[in-house]
Amino acid sequence: MNQEDETEQVAKIFLNLGAEKKMALQMAGQLVKRAEQRAKEGIISKTEALRELLEVAVCGAQGRLKPSDEANFEDKKG
Repeated sequence: MNQEDETEQVAKIFLNLGAEKKMALQMAGQLVKRAEQRAKEGIISKTEALRELLEVAVCGAQGRLKPSDEANFEDKKG
């Protein structure tokens, strides 16, 4: 899959979250580029980087923290 196809697929997620098409494509492009940067660092695969970035974006759109961050937050509150 080329970068344009990846961007379109990721944009669909943002569209489902209520973003306008132009903004969804822009955010998707940024996420794909960042995933590529993280993969080039050699620490993580592009697929895994994109999954992590999407998790943060989706949780943020829903007004909540990632599940792992929620657990850490609850530990600090208690």
